[in-house]
Amino acid sequence: MVSYNESPAERAFREGGPYYHLYTKALETEVFFETNEDRKIAVNYLAIAISVSNCKLLAYAIMTNHFHFILEGRQEDVMDFYARFSAMMDNYFCHHGKGTIMRQATPGLTAINNLAQLRTEIAYVLRNPFVVMPDVNVFAYPWTSGFLYFNPLLECKGVSASALSLRSIRTITKSRVIKEMAPTIFIADGVAQAWSFVDFKRVEQFYDNARQYIFNVVRNVESQVETAIHCGETPIFCDEELIPKIYQICRDRFKAGSLSSLDLSSKKQLAVIVKNTYHSSNKQIARLVKLPIADINSLFPLAAPSK
Repeated sequence: MVSYNESPAERAFREGGPYYHLYTKALETEVFFETNEDRKIAVNYLAIAISVSNCKLLAYAIMTNHFHFILEGRQEDVMDFYARFSAMMDNYFCHHGKGTIMRQATPGLTAINNLAQLRTEIAYVLRNPFVVMPDVNVFAYPWTSGFLYFNPLLECKGVSASALSLRSIRTITKSRVIKEMAPTIFIADGVAQAWSFVDFKRVEQFYDNARQYIFNVVRNVESQVETAIHCGETPIFCDEELIPKIYQICRDRFKAGSLSSLDLSSKKQLAVIVKNTYHSSNKQIARLVKLPIADINSLFPLAAPSK
């Protein structure tokens, strides 16, 4: 039964779907991409694969050695999309000195069951480059779709792939097998434009406004820990994100207004909570909890650097 209090975002989620987070694990493979030219090829293949698949691409991130995709459609269609994309990437790598590296990447699939989870999974995908590279703007990085949503300055430029010659298609795909691209794909500077193959307007329906979208991406820290774990990745949060969480733990768990008011035993308990909750490194915990690194290494010897 539908509630009369159901928001437009909740209605948009309920009336669509199913939704999936498809990913490959970062620790499984060697480096895929060493240059932006290789990343351009990946974007072009992504556009081709989604254009001939019966599902929608809602968000993506192309990382150095793995991928993240948020998709809407039946599971068999989602896996068909990945099979097409993976086959093109495999052919490219085989002909450009990386052998069968793509075959090392095992796809994982997480079903998304509610609107809150969908927002969390989207945020995790878009944050992925941001948390591992200090020079990345989460809303302006060219190898994710984060710049598309609620962007009044978005330029929908390019020419339809239907206007390209066979030679041009072969040039931008680095392939003699690919002979055509869907007319819905628009090309600029040799790369498919994300606005033409990502259903970003569909994603905007899942938020009440731009502020909610931005807050979900940059502030939704705790919920993204679980996403990282099921993707086989280690959650990474910067000091600025964790400091308010640590002070909240001080207030809620230890009834303390500051770190300086905690005794040594309480600080060690706090360190354990931070490690178990946020999977922070020993160095980060020592820095934030203000304990000597030797004390933290004794608490978490398996995470301490080898001598």
